[in-house]
Amino acid sequence: MNVLEVRNLSVQYPGAQGAPDIVNNISFTVEKGSITGLVGESGSGKSTAMLAVMGLLGARASVRHDGITVSGSAPVPGKNVAMIFQDSLSCLNPSVKIGRQVRETVRARTGCTRKEAAARAVQLLEMVGIRNPALRMRQYPFELSGGMRQRVVLAIALACEPELIIADEPTTALDAVVQAQILQLLRRIVRETGTALLLVSHDMGVTAAMCRDVYVMRAGEIIESGTAEDIFYHPCEAYTKQLLKDAKGGRLRVGEAKSGDEGPAGEEALLRLEHVTKIFDEREGIRDISLEIRRGEILALVGESGSGKTTAARILTGMLREDAGELYHNGQVLKRGRRMDSFQGTVQMVFQDPYASLNPCLTVRRALLEALDGSERLRGLSGQEKEERIREILTLTGLPQEAADRYPRAFSGGQRQRIGIARALVTEPDVLVCDEAISSLDATTREQILELIFRIQRKIGFACLFISHDMYVVRRISDRIAVMYGGHIVETGKTKQVCKDPWHPYTRLLLSAVPEPDPIRASRMKSGPARESAGNPGACTDARCPFADRCGYALECCGKEAPGQYRFGDREVSCFLYSEEHSGRRGSTYRMTSQI
Repeated sequence: MNVLEVRNLSVQYPGAQGAPDIVNNISFTVEKGSITGLVGESGSGKSTAMLAVMGLLGARASVRHDGITVSGSAPVPGKNVAMIFQDSLSCLNPSVKIGRQVRETVRARTGCTRKEAAARAVQLLEMVGIRNPALRMRQYPFELSGGMRQRVVLAIALACEPELIIADEPTTALDAVVQAQILQLLRRIVRETGTALLLVSHDMGVTAAMCRDVYVMRAGEIIESGTAEDIFYHPCEAYTKQLLKDAKGGRLRVGEAKSGDEGPAGEEALLRLEHVTKIFDEREGIRDISLEIRRGEILALVGESGSGKTTAARILTGMLREDAGELYHNGQVLKRGRRMDSFQGTVQMVFQDPYASLNPCLTVRRALLEALDGSERLRGLSGQEKEERIREILTLTGLPQEAADRYPRAFSGGQRQRIGIARALVTEPDVLVCDEAISSLDATTREQILELIFRIQRKIGFACLFISHDMYVVRRISDRIAVMYGGHIVETGKTKQVCKDPWHPYTRLLLSAVPEPDPIRASRMKSGPARESAGNPGACTDARCPFADRCGYALECCGKEAPGQYRFGDREVSCFLYSEEHSGRRGSTYRMTSQI
């Protein structure tokens, strides 16, 4: 039985007469109690189609169709259909406590009393795996992690008692472990409640792990459909084949260059943190971390949301001042005051959201000129030299020369990220910090940006700190990897060795939670409990191991003291399983291997 039936849906925005429809005559169905996927790259029309189904486009667009029904009647948001969006923070009212937001939805749907609504709100929060719901109901959205906020949004959707939930990129901004937990939660809710789920995503791994049926969308049209096995194992359309190739990485120079165990291009440390601590609100932040970025290498910094990755990056770039510890640049200790000036433009950053990090009022040329003017080393360049440098960097980043006179709004997400990279590289930095620079991009655009970063890095030779929660991407682009959890670095080593044979229990969990673009393999994805973690991944403490509450290998000492850093050749791990004091003495010829 079909819960959702869409027949010949087309969408065109006012003022676009004569232009192609954003959504062009698409038809699809979703069966009761099933999970159906709608996939395609950014700009293919997926989200526009879903907003049209929900009736949320209003006067912004001209919507035409031969019928859109949910269980035989028109879709009514909040009644028979609910929607979960990508950015959970923007979906929640920042000035209203979580409990009130869930209660109001329950009362609007059922007309029950406040007491009954409060009890139902607790049940819903428990259903979506939130521990201590009474506490969470008294908190504001900004006090919750990204995974917890997405659980709250799901609870509000379930409060509507819908027959269909539309989830539009619900896990794109989440790390692998939390993503796997949310996907497991969605799967359980569909199974237990019988609610149908329409999953909209550009992530082929997520689609393979979740969906029974799949529709492939391109340029506003559905070009192919079938079971997940049909689409992933026997695709017919060239576009579908390319999506799968990009999701699996294809055969890029990135992957080839990282296939060996050779070390980075140079062993000299350009930037080095030594025993750095930065604490927010007594517990959040990083504690006693040591990290170095070597000349000519790509170092990946990975870990779940709240683990301290961005805090470490902001200290490295001089945006934050550490509470304790030292920062070295080219072997020279850097004083905490006016540290960014001492870098003289040699450390640059590419941010996650390219549109938010670009001034919408500046053309590309003006943004690049501002970067050049802000570099103390390059302020002596003449106007002609600056123009020549702008032309060179646009060519290097794959942007047309005419892009210099356009504003950010005129570009796609992938093109805007190229502009962000061009702005960072125009000053010829020694170190480039990429903070989740590709997490919001579809597979095809992601491959293009990865190839671009790798190609330019090998040509210019800058060191790169690549921050990501995407282990699949990290595995392909980096020379070395540092894994963070709870404000501590728990494992470092050469990328191939760490990914092939993880030593720390959290590293293994992180790697096992990555869904592959293969329905059979993705179904084996591991995530641990679907509930919110009992511990706080952002809690910094010297009193115990931060991973002790989630570790299946925890020793008695793990809850009483924090492990040290134990080094074995190129590998360093923070786990008592590798300590002679707690795991026994080893002979002089003993060669350390994974203890998990």
